[in-house]
Amino acid sequence: MELPKTLTRFVVVGENYNISLSFLVNFTNLQELEISFDFSECIESFEKLQDAIFPQLQILIIKYACPRIEFLIKFLKNNGKNLKKIHIDVDDCESEISEDSENSINSLNLTIAKYCPNIRKLSTGFSDKALEMLKILFNNCQYLESIKIWCGGRFLNEKEALEAVLEYSKNIFEIILQYEFDVKFELLPSELESFFIDWKKRIPQKPLSFVIFDSEFCKNGLDKNVENMKIIETYIKLGVVKNFEIDDYS
Repeated sequence: MELPKTLTRFVVVGENYNISLSFLVNFTNLQELEISFDFSECIESFEKLQDAIFPQLQILIIKYACPRIEFLIKFLKNNGKNLKKIHIDVDDCESEISEDSENSINSLNLTIAKYCPNIRKLSTGFSDKALEMLKILFNNCQYLESIKIWCGGRFLNEKEALEAVLEYSKNIFEIILQYEFDVKFELLPSELESFFIDWKKRIPQKPLSFVIFDSEFCKNGLDKNVENMKIIETYIKLGVVKNFEIDDYS
């Protein structure tokens, strides 16, 4: 079947099959591209896309397996200007927890900060040593309204993530915390309440959408603390939190 070159949305679901992505370069009108593979070995053909230009691309979603960071960085340099939404499962970008993998994720986030200034919605991860990178992102991406941040393991803990959003973001009104593993330092109820008090003082004042993606590998996320849940309930009643959800990550 021959596909029309005028396609604006394309979803590639390869699961565990190696599907060449080179054919996508012909669809220059793409506004949304979603690529989903189970294993990184199956997405090696992303190399063919790193030099492709999609002048109208606004949404990029890469789920589960992640291509090699250097290919992804090149792609974002070419196509980041008009992107409004980016979702990249960075927990699978590198198979080993090492200094090299942290540097790779930092390089990816720096590329997003530099080449994707118009982004509204972002899902990525920041290592527990890369708080400064998160500050750079907020400073450069002034239109950012929603951010999903990985927490636990080698990623930031909740306190660092929430404080950074509070202090450095300008327009964010949705925070999504996705737990991968246990956090190194649990968020205390007093720290969570302090966050909500300061959020209420933000100008302009925007009610917060607060979403948690839970994981079976995380036993000490903020939602596991009964006092934290009571505090969230209080600030829902006060109108500070307009939406609160807990879901399982899948």
